[in-house]
Amino acid sequence: VRPERREIQLIKRLQQFVPDALPVVRKASWHCRQCHHDYYGEQYCTHCQTGGFSIPRTTQEEICEF
Repeated sequence: VRPERREIQLIKRLQQFVPDALPVVRKASWHCRQCHHDYYGEQYCTHCQTGGFSIPRTTQEEICEF
């Protein structure tokens, strides 16, 4: 997954204060509200090629509400 430009800039600014710090990648179960694809890993839907429509998946009931 390629991070967005603003995310890269933020990481570089933060590393000025904590040089050895690495970005945290949140891995979880996700549900894409655009294409209704369920997946696990980083918040990035490979079908839509974005993570902007993805929400954390906790229970099937919560997904059905959307």
